[in-house]
Amino acid sequence: MLQNYLKIALRHLWQNRLYSVINVVGLAVGITCLLLAILYLKDERSYDRFHAKNPHLYRITTTVTETRGGTGETNGGTGQVQGPAFQAEVPEVQNYVRVMGGDIQGLFVANHKSFVLHPFFVDSTFFNVFSFKLLSGNPKTALRGAGTVVITERTARKLFNRLDVIGKTLLEDGPSGKRVGASIITGVVQDPPQNSSLQFDLLFPFRFMQASFDDTSWLNSYLSTFVVLHPQADPGSVVRKFSAVYAVHARQQVAENRRNYGFDPAIRYGLQPMTDLHLNPLYRSEGNREGGITNGSNPVFSYLFLGISAFILLMASINFINISLANSLKRTKEIGVRKLTGSSSQRIVAQFLGESAMLCLVAFGVAILLAQLTLPVFNQLASKAIVFREILDGELLFYFIILLVFNILLSGLYPALVLSNFKPTDVLYHKPRLSGRSWLGQTLVMIQFALSVFLVIATTVFHHQMEYVRTKDLGYDPYQVVGTYIPFSTDLKVDQAFLRTELAGEPLIRNVSFNSDLGGSYETRAGNRKIESRYQYIDENYLPVLGIRLKAGRNLSPAFGSDKTEAVLVNETFVKAAGLEKPIGKTIRLHENFSQKPLTIVGVVQDFHVSSLRERIRPMALFMREDQSSGILVKIDKNRQKEALAVLKNVYRKAYPSFEMDYGFQDERNAKAYELEQKWQRIVSYATLLATLICGLGVFGLAKLATQQRTREIGVRKVLGATVADIVALLSKDFLKPVLVAIAVASPVAGWAMSRWLQNFVYRVEIQGWVFALAGLLAIGITLLTVSLQSAKTALMNPVESLRSE
Repeated sequence: MLQNYLKIALRHLWQNRLYSVINVVGLAVGITCLLLAILYLKDERSYDRFHAKNPHLYRITTTVTETRGGTGETNGGTGQVQGPAFQAEVPEVQNYVRVMGGDIQGLFVANHKSFVLHPFFVDSTFFNVFSFKLLSGNPKTALRGAGTVVITERTARKLFNRLDVIGKTLLEDGPSGKRVGASIITGVVQDPPQNSSLQFDLLFPFRFMQASFDDTSWLNSYLSTFVVLHPQADPGSVVRKFSAVYAVHARQQVAENRRNYGFDPAIRYGLQPMTDLHLNPLYRSEGNREGGITNGSNPVFSYLFLGISAFILLMASINFINISLANSLKRTKEIGVRKLTGSSSQRIVAQFLGESAMLCLVAFGVAILLAQLTLPVFNQLASKAIVFREILDGELLFYFIILLVFNILLSGLYPALVLSNFKPTDVLYHKPRLSGRSWLGQTLVMIQFALSVFLVIATTVFHHQMEYVRTKDLGYDPYQVVGTYIPFSTDLKVDQAFLRTELAGEPLIRNVSFNSDLGGSYETRAGNRKIESRYQYIDENYLPVLGIRLKAGRNLSPAFGSDKTEAVLVNETFVKAAGLEKPIGKTIRLHENFSQKPLTIVGVVQDFHVSSLRERIRPMALFMREDQSSGILVKIDKNRQKEALAVLKNVYRKAYPSFEMDYGFQDERNAKAYELEQKWQRIVSYATLLATLICGLGVFGLAKLATQQRTREIGVRKVLGATVADIVALLSKDFLKPVLVAIAVASPVAGWAMSRWLQNFVYRVEIQGWVFALAGLLAIGITLLTVSLQSAKTALMNPVESLRSE
């Protein structure tokens, strides 16, 4: 009996191979999307979970409010003093480790070869707190000596082409090839896994950094401090004890800060679980690191991808139901005969579920093959390194089996139940009518098109906002501006003078400016007002290189001797925030002005964006300080960029023969700030395309169902004089109703959702009516095209054949 049913199932699937292929392809694409989404989410949630000290391992966070009552900014950093003090005075803290890394890089020499590597400066407790495996060396002593270093497996192979390197010397190069340090290798650590927020090449003892920078301030936050709490500790109680320790130790420093500068920052500490670092990074930087922590991700995107993939699979399953119902009308006599010969409804249900199971199993096999083939492309698209063998994970396989069973039931159970309930007399003497033409079919199509319209609107808004970001006037000209830095210098003034002189005679170099990185937000006193402003050290060429326009006053210039210590430029937002009607000549006092002299405003520059468009332009102060300006901005000839870059690299090599110039174009750096959004824009675009195609297949299935049920009606209408156009219009009308309802339902929901997403950008587009019109017209167009083709095919049949078949 089972063998007979199997033969019947295979014969039916082969006879209807077009629809079998449509079902298999639709399900396979949906399952592939869901597989990739699950793998992506699994990878995102796996970050930092390999550490044995979880869930008692935390990073200390710091919230700084520069003005009492102002808005605090939370970062994942501390100073050098918090870790030792908290362990000594808070009993719940069992251990701690400080990690200083970030964008630090250096030139290191081994075997007479130079390599640019990323070092970390860490406490000797590093291997006790974290679960990085030491391949050779003693984890208790490897980082205790001042002149020692632990290197990764990858670095050992790069430097020495071998792993047995204990006792070898690693040299550090300074400017002009000058040796500035030598360390003995005391350990080789396994490469940090891809799902680690800590990525490094070298580990130096923390005291190595303290030898040149021993900071005792409680008011700084520039490195990461991790603590291991007692298993019974309450994190909330521990945080309160941190604040109490801070209040005692920082009292004098806060008082001095208030007395010298008139500033009284409020600092609060928090605890962030190690496993939350990746999905809640607190900070994103161009350099991709914060205190050694790589840029994290946004969990919203992970769940968005999972939701879209689930919807695509749901749409494919709806197609399966529609096409199964459409084709089932051909088998009504078969079912009637089976029932008359004694076959029960349960056996008929089992037979149809078996056919569905066969298709679903084939679809799963195709999906796994598709996932393997598309995984490299997906990894490139999503910036991941997911390997295919992760699909074979026991937990994932269990979920996949559940998904398979659910999909078989979802796709095959309803058609099987409908067909098994036919009465033998009905199916043998006249063709029964299915309810698919009414509420069920229309509801399924409505759901499909609602999802499709939602995705089309979302994709369009994504594209519109990203195009706006790309083309918006930033207040300066980022094009043909190359940014690099002075890697190491004992005298920045000398290095700047050398580079200026060398580049000044090059015709392809238009201008050169030296500047610092953008500073944080600090309280600034302007008259009777206190405002929070950002600051940057610049020179007289900064405005010309970037094309920033002066709105009032003059530029900074070394021709005015006092400009180097007593002058400042401010932006328009600063002037408004400070309430300065005539700002030129007014004085301000900046928290970071260590000379403690008031600064005189000599010029006002137009507002320009120094951060992404997610942030509003803040008050900004620009002043000169050569000993802090290690960044270089070079304006090059726009028509001969390659030659200009070659010239710049040649001059750089003269100044720093041991260093490879690390550079980037300013416009490309700006675009990198939106890398995450652009990545998800592409993913959502592909998902929208797949959803739209599957949606078209769904309409095709339902159109076939309708035309099969109304074949006799169409024949009669043709005999009575109806044209093909009349019949197409008649059938299309029924399909437009659920589509119009879908547009009406999905449009406001999509508009609301995308408005919420746009709130992430201070500067954003307005969602205009044409976006909804485009999505609606696309849905209507797909419906009319698909239904017209199917109904025209039926309408062109000879009415005699149509009526005879009935």
